[in-house]
Amino acid sequence: MVVVLGANADLIAPALSGLPSVTTVVNREWSKGLASSLAAGLSVVLEDATCDAVLITLSDQPLVDAPALKRLVATFGGDKRIVASSYNDTIGVPAIFGREHIDALMRLTGDAGAGSWLRSRSSVVTSVPLDAAAIDIDTLSDAAHLHPPS
Repeated sequence: MVVVLGANADLIAPALSGLPSVTTVVNREWSKGLASSLAAGLSVVLEDATCDAVLITLSDQPLVDAPALKRLVATFGGDKRIVASSYNDTIGVPAIFGREHIDALMRLTGDAGAGSWLRSRSSVVTSVPLDAAAIDIDTLSDAAHLHPPS
């Protein structure tokens, strides 16, 4: 597993230190947008010649769990080389991309992530319903909606 850290890498890295099978990458260019973090992580994945695909997920989707990711993985394969979550009438991440798509993802720039790339190629994407991915926590007020005060 590759975890890409950005602006707060120094605060987060200690929590990941020592976890088995976790490689951390610090994206020093995080201020250039989401695409720079995607490229930083993918560059590490490309170092493994045996890697056939990459599963991209975000840490700000807290309701996406292992069973949900397993459904995506189970759908991937054969002619289904791009498998994406569907929620709120759109497709996005978490998603799995065959290795042949990694170079194109690495060329993205700015705040355009894999989601916009997926939507521009929806005719070749296999979607898997995953309503949990619709919950995206970007602010403290977003987090407050997860666990309202008692």
